[in-house]
Amino acid sequence: MHQRWIVLSILIWLIGCTAAAPVPPPPTIPRLPTVTPEPLLKVTPTSRIIRLAENPIPTFTATPVPTAVISTAGVITAAMAQLGLSAEPYAILGDPDALITIVEFTDFGCSFCRRHHQFTFRHLVDEFVTSGQVFYVVKQFPVTSPQGELAALAAICAGEQGAYWTMHDALFAAGDVWYGDVVNARRQIMTIAAELGLDRAELQDCIARPSTQEVIARHVSEAHELHIFGTPVFFINNQLLAGAQPIERWREFLQLAANSYLR
Repeated sequence: MHQRWIVLSILIWLIGCTAAAPVPPPPTIPRLPTVTPEPLLKVTPTSRIIRLAENPIPTFTATPVPTAVISTAGVITAAMAQLGLSAEPYAILGDPDALITIVEFTDFGCSFCRRHHQFTFRHLVDEFVTSGQVFYVVKQFPVTSPQGELAALAAICAGEQGAYWTMHDALFAAGDVWYGDVVNARRQIMTIAAELGLDRAELQDCIARPSTQEVIARHVSEAHELHIFGTPVFFINNQLLAGAQPIERWREFLQLAANSYLR
């Protein structure tokens, strides 16, 4: 048994970014076949135990076609309602009435989140979001880098000025900055804001507001309620997918999810 854990530990390095916290008992949310933390073992940023899926093909239960609602809490699709989530109106892409909702919990300082953004995200948008098949939602979960929360606040505040997604792209491009000191991180944010033509004074005021910080706190609380302690993590409707997966795997998962709906 000891030898088995040694072998599994060797496989940790290409999976995802994780907070330094014990992993709780496994959630009841169905998981897609992917690598996720073992529920009885401690996970740290430098040591991650993984479980390899035995069955590479997920099974989606047939469900009725969903209908989204707009509430005071934001956009809520049927899948999000099952998870107890709502979406900020600036951090969404696509049609809320799409058959599939993807909710991403991300951290701008997480190298695996950046990998997803650089190599997979644009394919998802081009192939599935713009075609009306997927509604895409981003949640901030800054758990891996010292200045990740500051970057997340900047994204939210850029969203208030109508520039969430351009700021989102720029923050990921500057990923290494979020592991440095706060002075350089703030300087980078102001540089990006100037390049995007944002009101920098308003951005600074927004970052400092308790109400903006409460948005981050709510996203973190939502993640913890779903037993998420690492990034990137995605929900494809109400099924969990962890780690930076290649677009080929995403195509398989999304096709199966779309085929599961009752017509």
